[in-house]
Amino acid sequence: MKKPCYALLLLLSLSAAPSALAENCVSISDDQARLACYDTAAGRSAPGTPNTAESSLGWGADEDDTLDEEAVEPVNLAEEELLFGKRIAEEAELTGNAWVITPHHRNYLLPLTYADTLNREAWALQQPDEPMDRLEAKFQLSLKTIAWENILGRNNHLWVGYTQRNWWQVYNESSPFRETNYQPEVSLSFANNWRFWGFTNTLWDVGFVHESNGQGGDLSRSWNRIVAGAAFERRRMTLNLRGWYRIPESSGSDDNPDIEDYLGYGDLTGIWKWEQHEFAVQVRNNLQADNRGSVQLEWTFPVNRRFKGYVQYFNGYGESLIDYNLHQSRIGFGVSMTDLL
Repeated sequence: MKKPCYALLLLLSLSAAPSALAENCVSISDDQARLACYDTAAGRSAPGTPNTAESSLGWGADEDDTLDEEAVEPVNLAEEELLFGKRIAEEAELTGNAWVITPHHRNYLLPLTYADTLNREAWALQQPDEPMDRLEAKFQLSLKTIAWENILGRNNHLWVGYTQRNWWQVYNESSPFRETNYQPEVSLSFANNWRFWGFTNTLWDVGFVHESNGQGGDLSRSWNRIVAGAAFERRRMTLNLRGWYRIPESSGSDDNPDIEDYLGYGDLTGIWKWEQHEFAVQVRNNLQADNRGSVQLEWTFPVNRRFKGYVQYFNGYGESLIDYNLHQSRIGFGVSMTDLL
């Protein structure tokens, strides 16, 4: 009979504790301190104190969501160092500013690049009286912004983006642009924090991408694609996997009917951050018996607060649309204005 008595006394002491605390609050003269005392006595968190269960959810979780602890393990971006996920969250937070346009792909300038092979037949049609140099400059501008926030619910956004790449014969006497590729796109992104096999899947997206070189006649190159992708992260490493379906064109209007034989049906990009250095590799393959593909290696390193040194190496098919069916190797040196992570 002693055990029930002890249990009853324990329950009575616990129920009496808030009343005792409340009585102690009366003597406190400071308003905020007295309010905090009453909150403590009532078992509530003081104003400004985060809810532990709520803050433990991933950055993409709704505050009204209820998660099965066994099915979904909370993700702490700071502890896991999920740099790509942090970038996505920061971009979404900036959408309230109407003047904000964020980087999309890497923005860079390579004043010095050298290629072992170039499309001389196309150059002869474009600049019949000008010699072509293997030494040229290359740069890329890539921007995006949210067109419709939370279009299908929390953390589902509609983005519009634009990327432009230029190959510039700057060391030629007349300095013409050899090739320009224009790539507008629209995509729908879905942020999440699914975890499996040691990786966190932080993003899914699907969209429409148009790419062309703005030329006419025999120099025209273009294609339209439906592109779907996903990002997977582990510590300071990110893997971006994309697959695409080319929208068919009529035989009379298709400038490059065999482009998939050279650029394939998707790509895989791996990014690794080490201190102030970033390393990236992108691979493509047509997955056919007549195997063709490409690999691009990138390295950025600190130079100053605004720019990073940038080295890019490409080997394979499809560095530019005009050269899509030409195997070439190129190395370039310059600066990067934005990193991928």
